[in-house]
Amino acid sequence: MIKTGGFDAVCFTSSSTVRNLVGIAGKPHARTIVACIGPKTAETAVEFGLRVDVQPETAAVGPLVEALAEHAARLRTEGALPPPRKKSRRR
Repeated sequence: MIKTGGFDAVCFTSSSTVRNLVGIAGKPHARTIVACIGPKTAETAVEFGLRVDVQPETAAVGPLVEALAEHAARLRTEGALPPPRKKSRRR
């Protein structure tokens, strides 16, 4: 599914997650948003031929999630990203 665009985004939290996902499942589809937790992880993603769309200023999970949400909201505002396919299960 990762190669066919079945995921809106993928978040990498370490260089090993980049290597493992690409090694096992292949590169994400070109329309999949790629988010990396920090500069070393982003560097590895680029080495594996990925386009890094999101990288927070602070390398931590909370800022990564916030940066990804802000990026997706910006793309939706610009009309470059369709609305979510499923309603959130959060309450």
